[in-house]
Amino acid sequence: MWNDLANIDPRFVYRGERTRHIAFPLGGVGSGGFSVSGSGRLVDWSIRNRPALQTFNGYSHFAIKAERDGALLDARVLNGPYDLNPAGAPVPRRMFDGFGHGANRQTLVGVPHFRNVDFYGRFPTADLVFTDDRFPGQVRMTAFSPFIPHNDRDSSMPVGMFEFEIANTGDTEISYMLAGTLGNYGSNSGNHVFSTRNGVSMLHLSSADPGLTETTTGDLTIATDAADVDHTDYHFRGQWFDDLAVHWREFAKPGPLPTRRYDRPRSRHMYAQPEHCTLGARISIPAGESRRVRFVISWNFAHGDAYWAWRDKPDSPTPTDRPTPSWKNYYATQWADSSVSATDALKRWDALKAGTEAFRDGLFGSTLPAEIIDASSATLALLRTATCIRLEGGELWAWEGQHIHDGSCEGTCTHVWNYQQAVSHLFPAIERTLRETEFTYNQLPTGGLTFRQKLPLGNGFDIIGPCADGHFGAIIKTYREWKHSGDTEWLKRYWPKVKRAMEYAWSPENPDRWDPKATGILSGRQHQTLDMELFEPNSWLASFYVAALKAFSEMARTLGETDIAEKTGAMAQTGADYINTELFNGRWFIQKIDLTDRNVLVPFDVGRSAGVLAEGFMDTYWSDEFGELKYQMGEGCISDQILGQWHAEVSGIGGFLDKAKIETALKSVHTNNFRHSLIDHFNPCRNYAFEDEAGLLIATYPEGIRQPMVAAPYAEEVWTGIEYMSASHMIMHGLIDEGLEIVRAARNRHDGSNRNPWSDIECGSYYARSMSAWQLVNALSGLSADFVKGELSFAPKIEGDYRLFWSAGTAFGTLTNSAGKVSLELLGGALSGIRVLVDGQAIEVGAQG
Repeated sequence: MWNDLANIDPRFVYRGERTRHIAFPLGGVGSGGFSVSGSGRLVDWSIRNRPALQTFNGYSHFAIKAERDGALLDARVLNGPYDLNPAGAPVPRRMFDGFGHGANRQTLVGVPHFRNVDFYGRFPTADLVFTDDRFPGQVRMTAFSPFIPHNDRDSSMPVGMFEFEIANTGDTEISYMLAGTLGNYGSNSGNHVFSTRNGVSMLHLSSADPGLTETTTGDLTIATDAADVDHTDYHFRGQWFDDLAVHWREFAKPGPLPTRRYDRPRSRHMYAQPEHCTLGARISIPAGESRRVRFVISWNFAHGDAYWAWRDKPDSPTPTDRPTPSWKNYYATQWADSSVSATDALKRWDALKAGTEAFRDGLFGSTLPAEIIDASSATLALLRTATCIRLEGGELWAWEGQHIHDGSCEGTCTHVWNYQQAVSHLFPAIERTLRETEFTYNQLPTGGLTFRQKLPLGNGFDIIGPCADGHFGAIIKTYREWKHSGDTEWLKRYWPKVKRAMEYAWSPENPDRWDPKATGILSGRQHQTLDMELFEPNSWLASFYVAALKAFSEMARTLGETDIAEKTGAMAQTGADYINTELFNGRWFIQKIDLTDRNVLVPFDVGRSAGVLAEGFMDTYWSDEFGELKYQMGEGCISDQILGQWHAEVSGIGGFLDKAKIETALKSVHTNNFRHSLIDHFNPCRNYAFEDEAGLLIATYPEGIRQPMVAAPYAEEVWTGIEYMSASHMIMHGLIDEGLEIVRAARNRHDGSNRNPWSDIECGSYYARSMSAWQLVNALSGLSADFVKGELSFAPKIEGDYRLFWSAGTAFGTLTNSAGKVSLELLGGALSGIRVLVDGQAIEVGAQG
C-alpha cells in the first residue's frame, strides 16, 4: 500500500530469515545510540559513552491498540517474530536469567506482537511495515536520525526519530493509541517528569540513584508532538515480572493510560530492570484512511569515563587505586539536556528529515550498482555507534570497532582509519579534526607520529611508536584535506608539524631507520596494520612513503619552500622507480627480503618490545627451527601491495607507478586472492568469511612462490575494508567487473540472514576500516576535488545515461547524463566559485533541488 516502498531494489528489502541479524543504528555522529532490530525491537543501547551490544533498555518498545465504541479491538507491541536463541540470550543478570532460561523476556516475545514485519533498509533511514490479520490496520514505522552531509552539527544530534503511519484498513472509524515505553537506562530508581510546552509533550527521565558522579549522570526523554496525549510516568513498582505484567494489563484495555507517580525511591529490582514510563498518542482514523504520529527518543550523558585508561592491556581489569579521566561530549555543548534535543528534533522535523532524505534519495536513486550503494551506505552506520566519540570541541576520537561492552583498540588508530574515505567527503570539517589532533597530540619530540591517541587529549603517548602506514598516511591525508577545503591558511598552521613528520623518515632519531640516507626507498623496521613489523623494502609500505613524499613536495612548493620541495620530489621519483623496477615480479609487487638472513634483524634488537607481543625481539621475529624470519610477506601476492598508490590517486596526488604494472597487479590480486568459495580454504586465524562464502584474501602464495613458514598474522583472513579498497582501485583502473564481483561477495555475506548489513566486523563490530567503501562511489564517478584550484572534476566510468551521487567540499548532489546532456544538481550545501569539469569539459551547476 506504500508505493514509495514498492519500487525499492530487492537488495534493500529484508523479509523472513533476512531480518534475523539486523541491527540498524540510530543516533548522531559520535553521540552513541541504539538500534532497531529486524523485528522492530529496540536493542544495543550504547548511549552511556561505551558499547552495550546485545543489550536491551529494560523492555523499551512501541505498541499500538485499537478501540471502537469503547471496546478494545486489539493491542500489540510493534515487534515481529522472535529472532534470538530460543534457549535464551544475554541479560544483565549472571544467574537465573539468560541462556538456559528461555526466550529473552526483554524482547517481549511473551506479549502479543505482529506476525509479519517487512524491513526496508536504506541508510540513513529504515522503514518497517507491521501486518497481522488479527490487527485492524497496518502500521509503518520510519526510523531515522539526522544525517546530512556537510551539516555536522545536526548530524550529531543524540536522537532517534520515529514516524508512525497508521492505516485503517477496515470499514468503520477506529481510535488508535500509539505508545512508546522507555526505560530509564542504567538507573534503578528514576525521576520521571511529564510536561507539555509549545505543542511538545514529553517524559523526561533522570536518575534518583545515590552516589552519582559526573560520568554516571545523565538523562533521557521520550517526546511527541501529537495533539492528544496520555502518559504513565512510572510503571508499577514491584519485583519478579510485576512492572510489565501490570503495564500490559493497563494498556491492553479500552480507555486512557493511568497516570502513576511515586514520591520515594524504588527498592533494588531483582531482575536489574530500570524504571519505565509510557507516553501515548491517541488518534482517530476514518475507514480507508491513514494518519501519522511522531516520537523522539533522546539522551544526554554529557561526560564519558575513559574506563580503559589505566589498564595494562585491553583485557586487564580497570585499576581502582586512582580515578579514571573523563571527557565531555560535543553534543552536550549544543543541547543542554535530552529534553532540549528532543524538542529541537520535533520543532525542526521537516527540515531535518528533508536533508536526511535528500542524501538517501540522492544515493539510492542513483544508477550506481546496488552492491555499491549497499556497501557505501551501510558502512556509514558505524558513525552513529559507540565506535565514534565527538569531543567537546567537535574533534572526532574513535575506536577501531567494538567488543560487546568495551571499545576495541583505542585511539583513532591511524593504520585502520587510514582506509576510510567517508568522513573526508561527507563531513570534511570533522575529518580535519583528525589531522589537527594527531599533529597536536600524537607527535613525539622526534617528529614521529604515534598511531593511537590517548584520552583526554594530551594525556601522553601510546607505548608503541610510529607505524609506517599511519605515519605517512597522516601526511597524505593532510594533502587531501588541504585540497578538499582549499584552505591554505589551515595548511600553514600545521605545516611545521607536517614538515617534522616528513623529515622523521630519515632522521637519525628514528629508531626504525626507515630511510636514513634520504633516498626515497623505504626499508628498516616498519610497523603496520597487521600488528607486526615488516623489514626491508616492500611495495605496500614503500608506496605510502612515495605518496607522502609527492604530497609533501607539492605542499612545500605552494608554501614557498622550494629547496625541500625539490629534494622530496626527487626522492619520490627515486622511490617510485625502485618500486617499479625492483619490487615488481612481472605479475605483482612484492617484499624484497632474504628470509634466511638473520642479520636483517640485528640492528633493531635493542630491547624494544616486538609489536603487540611480550616475547623478546629476536624470539619473536627469528625461528631457529625453520631458519627464517617470521611474520613477513615475502613474494606473496597481497591485496594491499600498492595501497599507497591508491591513496595517491584518491587524494589527488596523482599516480607514480607504471600504469600497465598497476593494472597487471590488480588483475593478479583478483585472480589469486579472490575466492568464489572458501570451503577448502585453510584459515587458522579469525573467520570473517568461510565455507561457501566468497571473499578476497589478504595474501596468497600461488604455485611456485615461496610461502614463509610463519607468515604475517591475518594473512589468511578476509577483511571488508581491504575488499572495498581493492575493488575501488580495480574500478578506477577499468577492472569494473572484477571490482563489482568483490563488492557483491562482501555484501552477500551481510544480507541479514548471516550478518548484520550495517555492521562490518573485523576486530569487533562496526569496524572503521570498512568505510573504505565510500571510495566505490567516487571510483565510478571519477570524482576529484581540488578546491585550491577551485575545481571539482569527474571522469565517469559508466557509459551512456547515468545518475551518480557525489559529495565533496561543502556540497553534495548528483551528476546526470541524459541523452548526452550532462548536468550537476545540488541536493545540499553550496558550491561557490567552483568550476565543475566532466571529462575535462566545464558544465553549469544547477540550482539546489
